[in-house]
Amino acid sequence: MKILIIGAGNVGAHIAYLSLFSSLDEVAVYDIQKELVLGKTLDLSHSAGVLKKDLKFRAVQNLAEEVADIVVITAGMPRKEGMSRADLLDVNVKIMQDIIENLNEDLLQNAVFIIVANPVDVLSYYFYKKTGIAKNRLIGMAGALDAGRFRYHLHENIDKKISDLNPVVIGSHSKDMMCVYKEGDASLIDKAKVETQNAGAKVVSYYKGGSAYFAPASGVKTLIDAVIEDKNEIIPSVAVLEGEYGYSDIAFGVPVRISKTGISEIIKLQLSKNEEEELKSSVNGIEDSIAYLREKNLI
Repeated sequence: MKILIIGAGNVGAHIAYLSLFSSLDEVAVYDIQKELVLGKTLDLSHSAGVLKKDLKFRAVQNLAEEVADIVVITAGMPRKEGMSRADLLDVNVKIMQDIIENLNEDLLQNAVFIIVANPVDVLSYYFYKKTGIAKNRLIGMAGALDAGRFRYHLHENIDKKISDLNPVVIGSHSKDMMCVYKEGDASLIDKAKVETQNAGAKVVSYYKGGSAYFAPASGVKTLIDAVIEDKNEIIPSVAVLEGEYGYSDIAFGVPVRISKTGISEIIKLQLSKNEEEELKSSVNGIEDSIAYLREKNLI
């Protein structure tokens, strides 16, 4: 089993490193900074030697010739302090288009794609519209990260073990995300929700010029493992919707079942009227961004 990581920045490099602890045969890494990717793949190869892992790391020189079972796209400008994910849209759409133009047809027809670059909901939709990929083979990594953050903040507030908590996060991968958990003190759960919604921005404020990478890379690892091990595991992720939750021709976070073919099922939660309204508010920004791309004739 082989994965291709497009983007060798902090998130991409950490995904590659975590691959040492998955059942993979090869990790190919591509970046426009050729010497950077040569250095990182050599460093990672040394790590395989230290850990006695039979995993091959390779720097990709020509993306157009590359094939893989799973493709992870992290390439894009990272979020900086004071920026919303929507602020990233113009520049990262251009980067995504450059990537799409260099992907070969075999990849688009056969590989499972995991989108990580932000704004992930809109870029996942953009990738779907521009490539025509089967929607089951397109996964946006958002809910795995957001649910993990929510799990941590619930643990801190309601004093339950992380391993015993199974919250769900749906909607937009932004401060407008919808966090769902109902077992415990409602005020403490609300506190954890607010902390989760602001978690990414808080990390950015500490880094002073970059965004989170350990936790996003961990979220990607859960998706990779679910695909390569055919787990049929439910992991909240960005998916293209066609009627689910009353939405069509849009992509946002929902619970999905992940297997060797990508998304094998979209799980329908039973939402109250208030929760339906909360979800509607959550995805308004995504709808506005998609409308913006259409106005500019980008999709």
